[in-house]
Amino acid sequence: MRRVWVVGGMVLLCAVLLFGAVLAQEGAFVRGVVFEDTNQNGILDPGEKGIPGVCVSNGREVVQTDATGKYELPAYETMIVFVTKPSGYNFPLSRYNTPLFFYVHRPNGSPEALREYPGIAPTGPLPESVNFPLYKVEESENFKVVVLGDTQVSDHREIVYLRDAIVAEIAKNHQDALLAIAIGDNLNDPLNLYPRYLSVMAGMGLPVYYLFGNHDMNFDAPDNTWKHETFSSFLGPIYYSFNVGKVHFVVLDSVVWDGKEYHGEIQEDQLQWLANDLAFVPKDHLVVVAMHIPLVSYIDRAAEKHQVQNRDKLFALLEGRNVLFLGGHTHTIEKFFPGDTFGDWSPNLPFPQIIVGAACGSWWSGPKDDRGIPYSYQRDAAPKGYFVFEFLGNTWKDTFYPAGLSRRMNVSFFSPRIPAWTNARLGLLEGIFAKEELGGIFVVANVFNADSRSAILCAIDDNPPVAMQYKSLADPFVVPLLSGLPDWMQTKGSTHTFIAPLPSDLDRGLHKVTVTFKDAYGNVFEEIKLFEVL
Repeated sequence: MRRVWVVGGMVLLCAVLLFGAVLAQEGAFVRGVVFEDTNQNGILDPGEKGIPGVCVSNGREVVQTDATGKYELPAYETMIVFVTKPSGYNFPLSRYNTPLFFYVHRPNGSPEALREYPGIAPTGPLPESVNFPLYKVEESENFKVVVLGDTQVSDHREIVYLRDAIVAEIAKNHQDALLAIAIGDNLNDPLNLYPRYLSVMAGMGLPVYYLFGNHDMNFDAPDNTWKHETFSSFLGPIYYSFNVGKVHFVVLDSVVWDGKEYHGEIQEDQLQWLANDLAFVPKDHLVVVAMHIPLVSYIDRAAEKHQVQNRDKLFALLEGRNVLFLGGHTHTIEKFFPGDTFGDWSPNLPFPQIIVGAACGSWWSGPKDDRGIPYSYQRDAAPKGYFVFEFLGNTWKDTFYPAGLSRRMNVSFFSPRIPAWTNARLGLLEGIFAKEELGGIFVVANVFNADSRSAILCAIDDNPPVAMQYKSLADPFVVPLLSGLPDWMQTKGSTHTFIAPLPSDLDRGLHKVTVTFKDAYGNVFEEIKLFEVL
């Protein structure tokens, strides 16, 4: 049996004490078999064979199963034992379409201090054998994954919005995806909603892997150790990994809770586990690291608590690898690549990061469409929606799908001489201009999924297109739709708004703006806007 330890001997004992983990007793181990469950009954039956080379962890150490599928790990007083899915296999699914890849060990259950919402019931003594079933499947190295940012439902009505705006659309249009990943803040604090929420999310028809977010927290928890007891009672560990083809997915918990406030950080026990986990990942595989609070954020660049404070430690562990980071939390779409700058700010990242926006938009707010579902434009004026990632071997492509919309951008007009909230009064939203105003009018394109690899062009009438220039501003199309909402929900700028001036010599009459968005993968999207000069 092969083991990987970041530290050895007596140093390991010091590390265990530092991280607050307590061995169940000296010499105590958790043992079991990872096996191919040929009859799919979840039980290791005579004749069913163990699967060699599968990674199993107790949340700190990582071992691989031996030639007969057996593993052995140190046992801790409280722990979650979990398997890293190998390529070519699947886990059985719960009634919520969530993978069953873990065993939660809480001999005495969750602390009584967690009064408001239930946690984990007492599990009693450690079983003699903790076994994990897997099913062999045909698995291509080319596959798609649906990724949803903050669904963040506060009540049963918002679960209806989620069901009809997001879940139904994915169920209809994306059944060619292999699985879905929900990037955290699944709920918006009321943890009693989990059973119905998970039931509705299962309606996507895909296995769903969930992340832990700051609004999935037990706020009664006195410290970081017990913050996730309700989440874990349904969904297991808050950090883990799984493999598909040549992609190694890593889910991390980037939320630290001190009993009063949260902030973004990856704690040392996770970093130890991640180092152990990566030791088994081939260097030519793509590593996709998903976390709720992102590494950095443009919209929250002045607020360190909303970014991962010790991100350099992650970079050191991943140095030399092919990596993509995914984040949520900000309710914006932000795409960063090494070397990017946005005005006078740079994310300074050695790896790409995509903040995938929020499925709930701006917390299910604002005017409603003809189905009674809020338009809920986000803080960057992008609509609510979700991403689909297509993985081709160890490479990837991404597409953002605005929920309920066919367009990939908003096209409108603005003048820097006029406050955004008055633009609608002066004909900017209506696209009606006096000829004398033209020298100060700009076309605005809010291109939801644009990044530094994109080309954004603007053509007036039949004139040759010109490149639009990046400028962070409040999208004039969305500003009136957010009227009356709190300031923190208002759109104030983004990483994907572009401008071009209207020519000052246009004749009076009807004119046409054509904005073309060409993404990094060769896809071309076009939007046409008509306007009048009087």
